[in-house]
Amino acid sequence: MPRTGTGRIYRRSIFVDVDGSPCKKSDPGAVARELPTWWIDYSFRGKRYRESSESEKKKDATDLLRKRMAEVGSGTLIGPTEEKVTFEDLADMIETDYTVNGRRSGGRLKTSLTHLRGVFGTSRAIDITSDRVNRYIAARQKEGAANASIQKELAALKRAFNLAVQARRLSTRPYIPGVKVDNARQGFFEWAELEKVVAELPEALRPVVRFAALTGWRKAECLSLQWSQVDFKAGEVRLWTSKNDEGRSFPFRSLPPLEALLEEQRERTRALERDAGEIITHVFHRHHRTKEGRVAWVRPIRTFQKAWDEACDRAGLTGWLFHDLRRTAVRGLERAGVPRSVAMKLTGHKTEAVYRRYAIADAKSLEEGVEKLARLHASDATKRSKVVRMRKSARQGLLAPGH
Repeated sequence: MPRTGTGRIYRRSIFVDVDGSPCKKSDPGAVARELPTWWIDYSFRGKRYRESSESEKKKDATDLLRKRMAEVGSGTLIGPTEEKVTFEDLADMIETDYTVNGRRSGGRLKTSLTHLRGVFGTSRAIDITSDRVNRYIAARQKEGAANASIQKELAALKRAFNLAVQARRLSTRPYIPGVKVDNARQGFFEWAELEKVVAELPEALRPVVRFAALTGWRKAECLSLQWSQVDFKAGEVRLWTSKNDEGRSFPFRSLPPLEALLEEQRERTRALERDAGEIITHVFHRHHRTKEGRVAWVRPIRTFQKAWDEACDRAGLTGWLFHDLRRTAVRGLERAGVPRSVAMKLTGHKTEAVYRRYAIADAKSLEEGVEKLARLHASDATKRSKVVRMRKSARQGLLAPGH
């Protein structure tokens, strides 16, 4: 059989009888017949590989074998299995991973894959190189995409490659470059501003906005809150799971506005339950009544982006985010002097580095800080003045006549 380097190329044979039908080698009259397709045979790290060239041309098999031997020589054999892995295979793996692990950011993943698919959709995984990813970044930036969005897309691509390596579908993954993200927003509400927005919102949405501003909880955490998590006897709102996969609680007895909000929302819910004739599990909900005043339906609030944007526009605060309520709550905790270790437990920040991004010092806080510093200096000056007077008096006493 022809050989190239330490590998070989060959044609497979089958045995046929006099009629040309496949048979066993031991059958009477069996003769060997070569198949037209060329194959290659080589070894890598003690394992033997046989691979079809899928061609009847000997040159194609020779070229394929040279390619494989070059990979063997460099210690990075790709092989036929890895060559067949496509971008769509990577996308399937990460989507499955999100589903199995119940990740909450499935919508964001879908958006990221849509953008990635537009460039890499027909590509093999081995053809997605660092250079192509850099060109992808440049193209997305030219489209006007924010670096934060691009970074999420790159993170999804990197995660997909990591899953393929873990599943042994690929032996390595390419270096995925990143982009610098500077998205630390400085937005927070003064309470007067917040009330302007609340006044423009539909009545059903007002409690959830005030709750978020008081607790600093994330939007999804607020909207998913159920009455089984509100313990009026203990005076606590409990969250079983969160974005950080950690539960937490928020005592509300010591915060009258929050206690009043929950009590009023509970009374509204009970009244609605009587009208609708059903149990309402979620704390924040919306409903619709017929012209006759009958409750047609009651549903948990899932999203209200349009209503929020329109309310902010009418309040003269165009472009403000619901997430600014989280920064508002953190700022309140900072100004109240709550220790950061406690504040982080209340708001659900896992690291102090992230918490510090939310602990925005507004002009009023800075002014209060400087006033405290001024009082300290004034106090120190008074103490120094008293010490000087006492020393002077002591010296005068020592020099006085008759002493």
